[in-house]
Amino acid sequence: MLKRSPHRFRQAAACLSLALLSGIFCAAAHAQAAAPASVAGRVTDGERAVPGLVVALLLNEPPQRFRTVARARTDAEGRFLLAGVAPGRYQILPYAPAYVVQGLTSEYPPGRPLTLLAGEEVKDLDFRVERGGVITGRVTDADGNPVVAEVVQAASTDPNAPQQPRASFDMRDQATDDRGVYRLYGLPAGRYRVSVGSSGENMGAVSFGRRRIFRRTFHPDAAEEAGARIVEVRPGEEADEVDITLGRALKTYRAKGRIVSAETGQPIPNITYGYGTLDAAGRRIASFGGGTATNARGEFQTEGLAPGRYAVFAMPGMDGSEFYGDSVTFEVTDADVSGLVVPLKRGASVSGVVHVEGVSDRAALARMLSQVRLFGWVQTRDQRVPPGGARPQTVGPDGAFRLPGLRPGKLRISHASEMTKGLSHLRIEHNGVAVTDGIMVKEGEQVTGVRYVLVYGTGTIVGQTSFTNGTLPPGMRVTVRAQRLGASGADVVRHAEVDTRGLFRIEGLPAGEYEVLVMAFGEGRNYRSEPQTVSLADGAEMKVAPVVDLSRR
Repeated sequence: MLKRSPHRFRQAAACLSLALLSGIFCAAAHAQAAAPASVAGRVTDGERAVPGLVVALLLNEPPQRFRTVARARTDAEGRFLLAGVAPGRYQILPYAPAYVVQGLTSEYPPGRPLTLLAGEEVKDLDFRVERGGVITGRVTDADGNPVVAEVVQAASTDPNAPQQPRASFDMRDQATDDRGVYRLYGLPAGRYRVSVGSSGENMGAVSFGRRRIFRRTFHPDAAEEAGARIVEVRPGEEADEVDITLGRALKTYRAKGRIVSAETGQPIPNITYGYGTLDAAGRRIASFGGGTATNARGEFQTEGLAPGRYAVFAMPGMDGSEFYGDSVTFEVTDADVSGLVVPLKRGASVSGVVHVEGVSDRAALARMLSQVRLFGWVQTRDQRVPPGGARPQTVGPDGAFRLPGLRPGKLRISHASEMTKGLSHLRIEHNGVAVTDGIMVKEGEQVTGVRYVLVYGTGTIVGQTSFTNGTLPPGMRVTVRAQRLGASGADVVRHAEVDTRGLFRIEGLPAGEYEVLVMAFGEGRNYRSEPQTVSLADGAEMKVAPVVDLSRR
């Protein structure tokens, strides 16, 4: 049952007034004033309690998404309690690196979605875990010496096998120690190919600070995937002596050059650049790194390159640059590469204003606008174009913005405002005309008169989803979509996760008529509820009860 404070609407009205006067927005102020919630449950292996595991609650909404807000350790009976938690949207997950947690999807962030309401006491939120399998062995070089700090990879032979979300992303957990010994734990049962190294046939590899680079080798000593010996992993069991013998470390080289103006040939200093490997076909940048800037003479240098094909490029959006350019490809064979020239052109720009509907107080509006960032991205089919095409630009307190250094093409604009809950994108206008399919930008053009329209809302839709004619299959992801219906169709669309209890909450919605639809998908199956329509007023909270019929797809 959903419980609400009888003073809810008076609190919301007072909070909105405070937001307009002081810039402290409604959602944050209400979250501080609302009664805290609690979560309790138990972790077992299906039969016995699993004590000593940490259960963590991660925030799943701005402004501090994925921050751990509460944690507790399971007691002797496997029980845990997370108390004093503010209402909101979360992910909950046992931190159990040696276990496989049942019933999770491979979606990020890991864990189960959980929507907590003010004063709510969630009980019996249980988890079942299974002791994961282990693969361990030793990695040596061609002379029998241990290979230290090299990452070992275990890839399932089943391409459809679900990936176990890991609570830790520290690659050192997968690396060899000073003896060359590695131990991969917490693996789901299955069949695996185990390998070490990063450089494939006809492809390069970058050390990125590592001391040596080895060509990829599969257990026990195969250079090709087809020659790999398959390793069988069973729950709670250890597959040992999965040793790998590498060849000699590859000799690495360096590449250097300059970034210059395409028009004048003059060097451009302080341009952030990146570099990466090309795929086997040479049509896509497969992996990249960088972040260093050219010196005063426009010079750059990369190191630790194994023989192979590469691309070097200026990284857009890293320095507010007015320039853009294409990547320059090169090949490393058996010597350093020098004399590379990366020409940049002065790009186009798009400027205009961000307008927010639904806010009349000028001081509150200025604070709100100063927290908005705009991103510009030009569509291209060339996958060798430098990655990271988004250019985050802070909007001025008057709403003015400018996106510089754009390559010609169709520009898409999006926004982020994690400090202000309740801002939704409404439309884009150019010289008073609505733009629905991007803005065409010509070479070097200075586009003005763009209006990026947002709308601010304080309404909330809370839902309790039910499932009929069956049980929802494990591993399914359930989401909800709320779209406001305007004169020309949907003009505001918001999504949220539905938690394991079928509960969801979407805040910061502008007033209007909404269509609410719940969707469940995964494992090649899709289900959806019948759309429900709800009329929402500013500051109001409306409840819906979508029903998903599992006999229909």
